Amino acid sequence: METYLQAHLDAIIDRNREAHIAFLQDLVRAKSANPFTPDTSDPDEPIERDVAVLIHDRLREIGLAPEFKGVTRMRPNVVATLPGLNGTNGGRNGGGRSLILNGHMDTVMPSSRWTMDPFGAVVRSGRLYGLGALDMKASLSIFVFAAQALIEAGVQLGGDLHLTFVVDEEPGAYSNFGSAYLLDNGLHATAAIVAEPMNDNVTTGHRGGYRFRLTVHGEAAHTGLLAWERGEVGCNAITAMTQAIRALQDLPIPYTESPAFPERKPVLTFPTMIHGGVSINAVPDRCAAYGDLRLLPGLDAAGVEALIHRRLAAIPNLQYTLEPLMFVPAVEIPPSHDLIQILVRHAAAVTDTLPSTLGCGPWNDGWMFITRGIPAICGFGPNGAGVHAPDEYVELDSLIDTTRIFIRAIVDYLGVW
Repeated sequence: METYLQAHLDAIIDRNREAHIAFLQDLVRAKSANPFTPDTSDPDEPIERDVAVLIHDRLREIGLAPEFKGVTRMRPNVVATLPGLNGTNGGRNGGGRSLILNGHMDTVMPSSRWTMDPFGAVVRSGRLYGLGALDMKASLSIFVFAAQALIEAGVQLGGDLHLTFVVDEEPGAYSNFGSAYLLDNGLHATAAIVAEPMNDNVTTGHRGGYRFRLTVHGEAAHTGLLAWERGEVGCNAITAMTQAIRALQDLPIPYTESPAFPERKPVLTFPTMIHGGVSINAVPDRCAAYGDLRLLPGLDAAGVEALIHRRLAAIPNLQYTLEPLMFVPAVEIPPSHDLIQILVRHAAAVTDTLPSTLGCGPWNDGWMFITRGIPAICGFGPNGAGVHAPDEYVELDSLIDTTRIFIRAIVDYLGVW
């Protein structure tokens, strides 16, 4: 980026600082707490709608043409494009580079342990506190004010910049309503940034996951029957489940070592929840237990299920049903990817700290892009603390610094005319 253009954009960012913070406060005060799980999410519940309207209206004010796009009018994603001269048609058909900025509008539910109003958006000692302030309404505001600075500076990008504000990520980054919906309905680019916090790591991928329910089947009987006493009827499903639990405790999970996940390994936690029995005086004929497996590259859902079935087959007379609830693949892109190197360079210049280039533990919508052939950075955003915890906050200086980094990376990756 030319020195004059960089200085001009920095001046605009500084001039808009208070408006930027005020807009972020508006986003935090607009409640969008998501109570759902992936299997219960309701497309007609307007969880994120207030946030979507705020973003839509602001984008229109700065000169873009935002659209609501979603499975229903009640839970719309917001999409806007800052068009480039050489990036039309999403980078396809020889159209050059294009870039997607992606972030979710929903938050987790507020904890009862907050010491302040989670929707108050209070600014104190250089920090803005509030539910979702860091995860990830700060990044949403960065998209808006990065675009505004580029427009105010009269920058004509060489490729299209797509801003995407999506619904229903927090229940497990597994929804068909948000990023997946947009990608299945025409959204495309040559690269993407999923702007999860923080800016000390340009996240090159994320671990995957497999969640399941194992139901062990027994035979019901009254505990007072002579036939039960003699062992002629009845089979205790809970007792049988203990055998399954012991069998799966040391289940070896194969994986491929990767520079994105140094010293990490797959982790099976089983059980995480367990339910069984209907009465104190009845032999339980059913026991259900839930499991969570965190994956590294090298194993798909069918491979996981084969491992579980093989281990349980060694238990005599065990009757069970294995139900997959979710599978997200572990994904990564090479640290040498141009967009990663661009972000590393500009983050180091702005923050005086060289960020790492590693994968992260929790997954996010990044896999939806990578598995569809769009290289995606699976996390880069402003700094703070308290994600999914009480008294969450974003550091306001980092908010502004990260806006600078995003703008420089956008210009560097897409080019200017």
